[in-house]
Amino acid sequence: MRSRDLPDDEPAHADFHDRLADLARAVTVDRLGLPELATTAEQRRGEWAHDPAHVCEAALAVDAGGRDLGAWVVSLPVRENLDAADVEILDPPQGGRTDDEADALHAALLADALATVRRHGREVVFTREVPGELVGESLDPVVLARHSEETVGPSPRFSLVHGLPSAAAVPVRSGFGAVPRSDRSVRRMTAAGYVPVQLERISVLDLTDPPVRDDTGARRDPSSAGGAEGPTRSAGDPTAVRAVSWVDDTPDEWAAQIADLHTVFEATVPTGGAGLEPEVWDVTRLREAEEAARAVGVVRIVSAIAEGDRLQAFTLFEQMPGSPLVFQEHTVVRPEARGSGLAAAVKRANAAHLRAVSPDAGIVCTWNAVENGAMLAVNAKAGFRPFAFTILWELRLTT
Repeated sequence: MRSRDLPDDEPAHADFHDRLADLARAVTVDRLGLPELATTAEQRRGEWAHDPAHVCEAALAVDAGGRDLGAWVVSLPVRENLDAADVEILDPPQGGRTDDEADALHAALLADALATVRRHGREVVFTREVPGELVGESLDPVVLARHSEETVGPSPRFSLVHGLPSAAAVPVRSGFGAVPRSDRSVRRMTAAGYVPVQLERISVLDLTDPPVRDDTGARRDPSSAGGAEGPTRSAGDPTAVRAVSWVDDTPDEWAAQIADLHTVFEATVPTGGAGLEPEVWDVTRLREAEEAARAVGVVRIVSAIAEGDRLQAFTLFEQMPGSPLVFQEHTVVRPEARGSGLAAAVKRANAAHLRAVSPDAGIVCTWNAVENGAMLAVNAKAGFRPFAFTILWELRLTT
């Protein structure tokens, strides 16, 4: 069953997206153990309808008895990266399915998705998989750092393999990290011709954790703003360095600068050598993103560091109302202001802002490229701990 073949009526589309959401939830629970990370039916439908920067298609694989076996979702950028496509494979484990049958289903879903990618004339395909194993020696200690031996929420979803011969490991194109060829997700993707280009660390911050100790040994609440690294606040001094915060739409006075900071983020975020064109933002694009979030019920919690009338940094949380899980999205500091503690300061300011506006918030989840050691160190100081990893895979189509 394909999205492009659905009849033009509400029940058909609602049923299709409900079934996609059920598969996404099952996959997320299996791979990551946090069902709140899965895209809901309402979110996906809203994103498809309100995101002017992408068009999407999906298909469900159904057995003879009408049971949903799996699905794929293809997202096609229509502003930048016009040669690229993102593919999501949803193949939850089901009782009675052998490993060979599971691998065959994954391969069939991937191949069918690629047929749609080719139909749209795209030549570069990206997809993400969650590996179960990583080569320990290939990762910098900051990637694996944690404040204690205990973990946040469910147990970490990865294990480290040591002492592998080079032929048994696949290096990541970014030059940071490697994965064992024996890992199921690695075996599947390399067999399909994909190349691993980047490892991302998923980190979580438990907002119920006690304060952590900073480098001086002093106790500090991870969500507290200010401090030695942070901005000073002064209501009477318009030139002071200060934190400014809001919920949902950016105030008009800051909109152009927030759009510019989005562009800075896109231009400077590590991509691991993936063939991606940075997005360029303006106020119109910012307002479109805000409207798309509002249309699916996402609340945007934002803080920025202002020096006089210039924004030097900003960070963004997104949360569905009532959900304990908060997504840490972009964090960016202008290049000329980096190294002065503003990333840590703006994260702490936004965590404090989050506590004030959302008492439901319990866990913050974020993603970082493992080569982004500076941001991983900032996150570690803020109390984030590694939870799992994803691999960004790339395939270049030649026919």
